[in-house]
Amino acid sequence: MVAASVAQLPLAMAREGEDVRVVRVSGNTEMRRHLENLGFVEGAVVRVVTQGGASGSIVRVKGAQLGLDRTICTHVFVS
Repeated sequence: MVAASVAQLPLAMAREGEDVRVVRVSGNTEMRRHLENLGFVEGAVVRVVTQGGASGSIVRVKGAQLGLDRTICTHVFVS
């Protein structure tokens, strides 16, 4: 039996005020490692505090509030 796939979207497309769960992180090794060190690991819950569109987002992950530019947000896939 094949497991159902989880709908994924980039963090950049998540709505303000929404809690989402990290499904995967893309990018080169350095990018993935940096995001992992910030707490963006599979299964982590992320709260979108503000969604700034082209300018980026403010998110809360593992108790820390972070400002991420839109490019970074496109490498974190959530459900």
